[in-house]
Amino acid sequence: MSDKDQLKFISKALLMHQRPFLITKLDGDVMWINNAAKYMFSMEEKDKLDILFVEKKDLDKAKFDSDIADSFDVFLKLNLREKSFFMRVLLHVIPMENENYFLVEFVSNSKENLYALKTVISCLENDRIGMFYQKQYKLTGKKEITGVEALIRFFSEDGKIIPNDKIIPYIEGESIFSLVVTSSMNLVKEFFDARKEKGLDGKTLYFNVSAHTVLHKDFLPIFKDFITSTGVQKGDFGIEVTETAELNNLSLASLRLSSIKNLGVSIALDDFGAGYSALRYLKDLPIDLLKLDKSFTNEMAETHNQSLIQIAKLMADSLSMEFICEGLEEEWQIEKAISLGCERGQGYFLHKPCSLEDLTNE
Repeated sequence: MSDKDQLKFISKALLMHQRPFLITKLDGDVMWINNAAKYMFSMEEKDKLDILFVEKKDLDKAKFDSDIADSFDVFLKLNLREKSFFMRVLLHVIPMENENYFLVEFVSNSKENLYALKTVISCLENDRIGMFYQKQYKLTGKKEITGVEALIRFFSEDGKIIPNDKIIPYIEGESIFSLVVTSSMNLVKEFFDARKEKGLDGKTLYFNVSAHTVLHKDFLPIFKDFITSTGVQKGDFGIEVTETAELNNLSLASLRLSSIKNLGVSIALDDFGAGYSALRYLKDLPIDLLKLDKSFTNEMAETHNQSLIQIAKLMADSLSMEFICEGLEEEWQIEKAISLGCERGQGYFLHKPCSLEDLTNE
């Protein structure tokens, strides 16, 4: 079988595959794109995809003189319709007699994962990532705002909100997620520009990140740059680490969060009790604020749940951590939370997430 026939065979075999693939020359010149890749990048016939291998040392790993083709991770810069994206991909060597090629694989394990990647790329390209804000309140005494949580929102072409659970769980471990976080942080800067006018000076703004984000190589640079560029002071800004995703390198996560905390950033553990290794997180991470998962609030009428809430509050108090009860959607839940010792709360009954334009200090 000639080189041309072999490439034709590979192309035909992978055309309908659910994972996105490209075939390129060694210099990155794209020769062929399968249907899944065209779908992911929303490509039309006229669109041209240019790629650049960012780190040459990655390509030095390629061996073309073996009976078994090499495969290895590389970092790509992709240029499409005047936008650039950085993504880590799996590169497969295709050794041929006359000329060698690369098979570029974008790791996508399901149709849901592919949809999420397509959606994120489209939202980044067309500026359809926004930020909503939800206020946190003191539950006892005079109603008082104690903080604000910033929430990422993805918007469809017709302006409707795309549920986060359709996107974030599928992309938060990908390199492209750092672009989502960077885009979001630029929007958060707008909050700090407007907060004095809105009467929210002195209220901590919390930004939600996942365990994957904390372990991402760009985590520290992104957040250190944000803190430096905005000039936020101690107590102005906080990070909420979602506890529903596992931190598979707790020591590294602790070092990174401690580094951020030393810059005056508060560290909150979000969704406490809903995920992985909760007690280890309390022991090993520099946590300032414990946020009880809304699953406990939803079943607050149950006696055993009330006991668990009291135990969680007692742990927070004994570790000198602040405590927030999430998911308060009805008045009776607030009354019950107060009776169980909860002094701060967050939820739809207190405040529904809104745009910065609609955010007030009431």
